[in-house]
Amino acid sequence: MADDVKKQGCMPSYYPPCATEPLDVMYPDIYYQVYPVVKQYCEMYDNPSNPGCYPYPTRMTIEQMTTQIYQKVVVVTGYQLERQDGRGLLRSLVLILLIRELLRRRGSY
Repeated sequence: MADDVKKQGCMPSYYPPCATEPLDVMYPDIYYQVYPVVKQYCEMYDNPSNPGCYPYPTRMTIEQMTTQIYQKVVVVTGYQLERQDGRGLLRSLVLILLIRELLRRRGSY
């Protein structure tokens, strides 16, 4: 088997195959609908002249931005995903992406 590997010039078969597409294209469709809205709101509100966001946003600011983004996404997409306990999965996704984007903009992520 070692001779076969040397002849073929490739890795042994027990290694996983190489990825054929980049990871960033593997996000679910909802990501591509939510993330641009998150970025748009960060660009509008996350600036030095906004005391609610700089140097770090308050919890109230985060909640307000999350609600605004969520409402816009629901209008545009029609999604209203909810968990069994009545809390919104879509709203949770918006909150996660918002915090991640704010951290990325500050170089913390």
